[in-house]
Amino acid sequence: MPGPYDAQVTDSAGEIKEIDDALEAIRKALYALNQAEERLRDARTWSTYDSWFGGFAASVLKRQKVDRADQSVRSVDYALAEVRRELADVDIHDVGGLGVGSTARTLDVWFDNLFTDLWIGRRLKKAQERSSRISRALVTMQSQLQGRRAELLTKP
Repeated sequence: MPGPYDAQVTDSAGEIKEIDDALEAIRKALYALNQAEERLRDARTWSTYDSWFGGFAASVLKRQKVDRADQSVRSVDYALAEVRRELADVDIHDVGGLGVGSTARTLDVWFDNLFTDLWIGRRLKKAQERSSRISRALVTMQSQLQGRRAELLTKP
């Protein structure tokens, strides 16, 4: 006949599994964030170049870089959605989203001038800043979860 200790072991094992799932989701989100940060930095560099030196080729390259950054940011949003789901299983609050926005690209395509180029550059900078904040929050959550996991492993 199972006793109260058996139920506690099962509960601990279940919680450890949920923590491991959350840690894996955070690891994937941090990888996606790292890739997005690189692409945002690249897009911002081309945005600055396009703003001051311009030209058709620079505009096309910048748009390609912005599109790649936007795709990476969308991957981050999907990864963060998974993190939210996993964190809910271990009672931790969510981490928000990240986005550059398709409106920026549409405006830049139709109104390619210094003002839209500068506006896109500011949007990219804000996305980079938000990405850094989210990365820091994820690392903090990762550390908390690892501590919680260690406590559960040392419980009698």
